[in-house]
Amino acid sequence: MRGRALPFAEIQRYLLQETSVGDFDAGYSQRTLQRDIGEITELFGITIKSRKAAGYYIAETEALLPEHARLLEAFELQDFFRLPAALAPFVQSETRRAQGLEHLRPLLRAAQAGCLVEFQYQKFWEDAAVARTAGPLLLKEFRGRWYVLAAMAGSGWLACFGLDRISDLRVTKQKFAPPADFDAATYYENAFGIIRPDAAEEAPQEIILRFSPQQGRYALAYPLHASQRVLVHNEAEIRLTLTVFDTHDLRMELLSYGPAVEVLAPAGLRRWLRAQHTEAGN
Repeated sequence: MRGRALPFAEIQRYLLQETSVGDFDAGYSQRTLQRDIGEITELFGITIKSRKAAGYYIAETEALLPEHARLLEAFELQDFFRLPAALAPFVQSETRRAQGLEHLRPLLRAAQAGCLVEFQYQKFWEDAAVARTAGPLLLKEFRGRWYVLAAMAGSGWLACFGLDRISDLRVTKQKFAPPADFDAATYYENAFGIIRPDAAEEAPQEIILRFSPQQGRYALAYPLHASQRVLVHNEAEIRLTLTVFDTHDLRMELLSYGPAVEVLAPAGLRRWLRAQHTEAGN
């Protein structure tokens, strides 16, 4: 709670009992807390100060953007899965957890500091990992996995890397400058997923989808994209429109709905989806 001061002993007791730090033999010292306070300020814009007699308190808090809140949830989830084994009977987590979450913090620090990172990257369709050097620009989540959009060293070409395929990550002291026309807030504005075509060569399209009433309610509860709008909502159908690039990620999403969705526009996407269903039925 903002403004309320807590003595270190109370903070220490909470951390040892309720978080993964209780699993470490070294415990949790006041010196460690001082180090963590710096990271909390850097990562989340929360300024923590101390009063000698009363203890530590939150002095200032910056507004946390929705995407930053999701990142914080990922950090908390990472700690949650390291909770003591005694809690195992009460928790049953998804076995297909995203890999690579340990890279979130160093990549975020590198992005904030404008430093290049070096890492090995293993593509699913290649036999060996390849060394990469890039400047991280943006962390992005999609379907439970985390990715980093980065500017390649030397060329400045933008590439997206899955954190689950990164290994041997090292943050260097070498600085980099983001591309002059790069805007993190708008880069993925019209993209569904992590694939974002060159906007100069391909424009986003208005996609009109007709859902069965039952499946449409899922799409209403969990919108496909921020641009999603409702055109028709009755007992017979739910019709939605969204303005996005026609990409592989979007097409795979539409396929996952099976016959419960029909593409009304554009014509090319409609033909493709019908062809996929016809082929699957043969």
